[in-house]
Amino acid sequence: MEEKVTSLGCFLRRVQECRSHWRIREHKEIWFRGVGKKHDATLLRPELYRPRANKSLRQISDLLGIENELYEEFQRCADQFRNEALDREYWDWDSYFLLQHHGGATRLLDWSDGALMAVHFAIRDPSGNDDEDAYIYVLDPDGLNERLKAMHGESGLEARWCAYVKDSQSKGTTDIKEDEWEDAFLPGDKEDRAKFEIPMAPLVLNFPHITRRVAAQRSRFIVLGTDYEFLANEFRREDSAMKQIVIDGAFRRQLRRELRDSGITESVIYPDLDGVGREMKQLWQARK
Repeated sequence: MEEKVTSLGCFLRRVQECRSHWRIREHKEIWFRGVGKKHDATLLRPELYRPRANKSLRQISDLLGIENELYEEFQRCADQFRNEALDREYWDWDSYFLLQHHGGATRLLDWSDGALMAVHFAIRDPSGNDDEDAYIYVLDPDGLNERLKAMHGESGLEARWCAYVKDSQSKGTTDIKEDEWEDAFLPGDKEDRAKFEIPMAPLVLNFPHITRRVAAQRSRFIVLGTDYEFLANEFRREDSAMKQIVIDGAFRRQLRRELRDSGITESVIYPDLDGVGREMKQLWQARK
């Protein structure tokens, strides 16, 4: 896996090697995350857990408070754009996904079950140093999920959630349910977090494609808990459910051309006028 990729054909062979190594059956999905350069200090961290340049990471409690403020403000402002297909019953999660998808700072880490989508995100920007290596993280989501289920089971997460719901209902709160323990990972204010702390280990999410953009990018998410290093530590495990494929920076331009020949372009990734505009800009930069 250490030899650098120089073509899409080479990349897809590496993907098949990952599938074979993990013995993943053909109908099962693999997830991918593409990044344009190496981020050792913030490896596999979502935006909320990445400190500003030359700054140290703020206290987790402070970050969770900021996230909730942004989340509530996004819900207030985004409601006017809410598609009729978005059921208000699921708006808490849907708005969280949309906040992430449209550039907000959250504990959500983006993945895709489309391998070429991840390559596109890794090498899409030709500005700056176009010879810099890019990285694709490959994930066995079922393998990671089994590990996380065991960890959440050992921590008694579901049992604690049920007790929390019963106590809340006895005090008149009726909008939380015993079988929706995943809601423990949603942003909450200080009072909510004091009643039920956000878990430490992350959660592999499975949700509908709620917008055309989400569907086009074949989006998947992992929501981190309070342990911002969890996925980085998981990646470093000998039996990790993640692997890394390195794209040789010297072949970025060639790979962008191969992606375009394969039908993976900005207007496909972003199916709107912004996407078409980005694609025209990319074509302009390719002629420089």
